[in-house]
Amino acid sequence: MTAPLDPRTGHTRQGLPVSRNRQPGADLREHVARLFVTIIDQPEGHTTSDFVLNDTPFIRVLPRGSWEAEVSPGEWRRFAGAVLFGAQARPQRVRCTGPMAVAGFAIRPGGWFGLFDEVAEVFADRLVPLAEVAPRFAADMVAACAEVDSIDATFAALEAGVRAHLRERSARLANAAMAAFELIARNDPVRRVADIADALDMDVTYFARQVRRHFGHAPKTVLRRARFLDIAAVMRGLAVPSADELAALRFYDQSHLTREFRLFTGMTPARFERSATPLLTPGLESRQQRKLDDLATLRPGERAPWLA
Repeated sequence: MTAPLDPRTGHTRQGLPVSRNRQPGADLREHVARLFVTIIDQPEGHTTSDFVLNDTPFIRVLPRGSWEAEVSPGEWRRFAGAVLFGAQARPQRVRCTGPMAVAGFAIRPGGWFGLFDEVAEVFADRLVPLAEVAPRFAADMVAACAEVDSIDATFAALEAGVRAHLRERSARLANAAMAAFELIARNDPVRRVADIADALDMDVTYFARQVRRHFGHAPKTVLRRARFLDIAAVMRGLAVPSADELAALRFYDQSHLTREFRLFTGMTPARFERSATPLLTPGLESRQQRKLDDLATLRPGERAPWLA
């Protein structure tokens, strides 16, 4: 981080930037996990570098800032407009120059095929311009974020664009088994793959194939990443009361923890704890908000305990 940042969409009690995010309308919840708008001001000409790690596919619209991503070691590519991020098993390095804004939504793996035809595995650990996949949908998403500072209007426009896309495709219903696995992975990622497949009344090989189609990665990867994201959130002060109290105990010892952090962040736990992650943290926080939704622990209008 090269300059002071002004997180206009909010920050945690520790001063870390977060997005404004919320659930979609009830009619979209099989396909859309959570809508978000993140606005962070920094001086013109200054660049913020970080990484992101998605546990679901995302559509992100980039209405403000000069955004780049490292598409191969040492090779950076400029992105603008609407971008489709696949789910990730390794960190994606990104950077933005100048005041930044990004808006969009996380895609529920069980509802993936309502939005796209190709299997999610095609986009795993990749980001591509959405216009290359669904040109009309991309144009609608960009138009929805044209007035990104009007956050509630942006949410409404994003929802309208998704509804139009689903109608145009005569979208199929979500896959109930994959929706169930998504909930398990987020809230109980220590379960064995064979036990989960059995609970879902699926042959383990068929279950693994379906997870790759919808999530983009193998079931073990999905669960392993979930355990890492839990401990990363705890280290950022984003623990969900009771649900994340035992996150650290999911790792056998310090070497196991270090190995997971090197895999998913490229750094040690100690270095991660010292590092500013202004572009990763909003995604972690939004995921933690989904846990609160799962547990239904917040009363209407109540804020998450980590928010300033």
